Amino acid sequence: MRVNSKSVAFAVMAVVLMVLVGFGSVRFVLPTGIFVAPWAGIISLAVLLSAGTGWAFLTTVIALIIMFVLGTAGWVAIIDVLLTVTPLAWLIGWQLPRDQGVTHQQLIFLGLVAGLLQLVLIEGGLAVTGWLFDGQRATAWAFVQLGFSTSILTALLYAVLTPLLAIAARWLWQRWVTPADNNDSDNSDK
Repeated sequence: MRVNSKSVAFAVMAVVLMVLVGFGSVRFVLPTGIFVAPWAGIISLAVLLSAGTGWAFLTTVIALIIMFVLGTAGWVAIIDVLLTVTPLAWLIGWQLPRDQGVTHQQLIFLGLVAGLLQLVLIEGGLAVTGWLFDGQRATAWAFVQLGFSTSILTALLYAVLTPLLAIAARWLWQRWVTPADNNDSDNSDK
């Protein structure tokens, strides 16, 4: 993970976007409080697929802390986003995607995996929340039913937007951040 002013600016921009998306995400009321759909995780995945694992985890953790403090993310959303970024980082081999050359087909596959993970993790988190509410399976099932439409919408958004945002973020990373690295190496040879 090479650090320069442009890569830090890229990370700050991603954190700001994640926080803004957190304010605009779908909310619905549960008996235990308000659940906010974790749409900000899409930006984390775009950073993962453009800038690499280090930058993705850094921006994700910072943005999730800010979102938790501001009240736009609860523990279910935080765990959900972290458990989506981690397996996808493992799938791409914990290496920088720009060095690996992730193809568009692989981006689509990773988007589908992210969407399925979202569906399973949100529904699982809601089931656990419902079960912890009063310890009954019927309540857990009611929470799962309450959140099903939001879970489906979130899963579809992850499946569709992850590849698209990753392409845009990778283009921005390669055009804006990487040329500075290339110019520095060219100047050091002279």
